[in-house]
Amino acid sequence: MRYKEYNRNAILEKAIRLFWQMGFNGCSINEIVETTGVNRFSLYHEFSSKEGILYASLELYKQRYAMDKLDILRSSDSDLYETLQQFYMSFLEDNKPMIGCYFIHVGTELADTDEQVRVSLSNYLNEIQLLIQDLLIRNRYDKGGDLYAKHLLGLFCTTMSFCLIHSPTERLEYITNGINIILSNYVESIEQ
Repeated sequence: MRYKEYNRNAILEKAIRLFWQMGFNGCSINEIVETTGVNRFSLYHEFSSKEGILYASLELYKQRYAMDKLDILRSSDSDLYETLQQFYMSFLEDNKPMIGCYFIHVGTELADTDEQVRVSLSNYLNEIQLLIQDLLIRNRYDKGGDLYAKHLLGLFCTTMSFCLIHSPTERLEYITNGINIILSNYVESIEQ
């Protein structure tokens, strides 16, 4: 059983990279066969469809890549601004094979047409929003924290979508400015 699980995850790792590079609709099952080195029959037996490979790849991505990034929001005792900046930037490290967030990448392509992708993306984003909201509360940003958590989640989504074409310095500047604007609005709202 462990051997099968290892192969399954290796297949999904390769599928993640392929879907990331070509998009889900941009690659065929033949390209998945070629990339993974696994025949079509075995792929369909394991995942039942190309969509099954995608759904399983989202779960693997969350377990292997996203959970440690979400832990930044869960366990940080650092400055609020620093924690948020670290969280956003953890998805944009240049030394990683994929820059950005796979959920956002897949959701941008498929959330309007694939119900399971839409639900997976929604659950993932809700989890991030709740973690940000909890972080805000821990840092005494409790008045209207849900609204500011939504704005910070929006910053996350746009950062993952638009910062891919910018340099690391420009990414950091965009994120820092976005956090400062959102949180300065919070400070202004409680002073009024």
